[in-house]
Amino acid sequence: MKNRYVTLKDVAKEAETTAATVSYVLSGNSNRYISPEMRERVMAAVAATGYIKSMPASSLHGKEKGIIAVLVPQFNNQYFTKLMLSVEAEVEQQGYLLSISNTFDDPERERDIIIKMAQQRVDGFILTPTTGGASNTETIRKVGIPLVLLDRPLQGASGNFMEVLPDNYGSGYVLGEHLGKMGHTRVAYLGWDSGLEILDDRRRGFWDGIAASTEQRQPELNLDSDFSVSGGFKLAEHVYTQYPDVTAWCLAFNVPGKGAVDFLSSRGIQPGRDLSVVMIGSPDWATTGANNYTVVDISADAQGRSAAKKLLQLLSDPNVIPSKTITNCQIHLGSSVQDISNS
Repeated sequence: MKNRYVTLKDVAKEAETTAATVSYVLSGNSNRYISPEMRERVMAAVAATGYIKSMPASSLHGKEKGIIAVLVPQFNNQYFTKLMLSVEAEVEQQGYLLSISNTFDDPERERDIIIKMAQQRVDGFILTPTTGGASNTETIRKVGIPLVLLDRPLQGASGNFMEVLPDNYGSGYVLGEHLGKMGHTRVAYLGWDSGLEILDDRRRGFWDGIAASTEQRQPELNLDSDFSVSGGFKLAEHVYTQYPDVTAWCLAFNVPGKGAVDFLSSRGIQPGRDLSVVMIGSPDWATTGANNYTVVDISADAQGRSAAKKLLQLLSDPNVIPSKTITNCQIHLGSSVQDISNS
């Protein structure tokens, strides 16, 4: 693993020319004649080496400042706020600063941010990838720039990577198992159609937990909203009005989950009395004030610290063997589930 950015000299060596010639070609300078053949050789060398144009005048020149780029998909999700805070707490002890960007789960935006951060020569990346993460990270992976994947793997990419992931399957399973033991067989899973296979593990785990804890399992009821509070509100309203026989909901994601909670509040529906509700994730609002939801903590703090430590390992030893860490999840029982097992 190279663990460094490709330079003009590297490109020049590949193209069998000088660094000055490479610079002329890449700058588009027309004051000096360069043959079409040479231009083709230079551009082929750029592609072969994975060269990314440097912007050394920037104040974010990583090799001088000690900058780590962190890309997360949802600033409005408290879970990712906790991840970023725990990453920062770990890396600042080693003198690094974070450059934090929100991709909004947009592959094109993710690609642009990665390119810009690479141009600034940041020391490494901690990334929660979008659905386009595999192709967007191809160049930095090719040249060996330190990269740690946080919360999600690189969907569609082959090879071993430094990864820190939550136990998505387990988090769904323990909630499904709990609802089944409490007698709930007519349940609904309120999710998000993310396009990410790993997040579907929550749904699979949930229904497996239901199946393991009750013999009266009803057909699966899976409904998705977009990833917004308003989307969660609308989905909750739909489920409540169209499926009145459902006795329990699983809110699989924090942000649309907040919308579902807002809907229940707006209708005066009391969780644990009128409807049983469980939640994957443990945002502060789920257990403060009048709220006392049964939740699964998917260990945001542990994930962030583990990801930071893995990146620091890569920065100190580029030949370290990639490893995957799956953090534990833990259920916290609130008052939002009614026991109807004897009904």
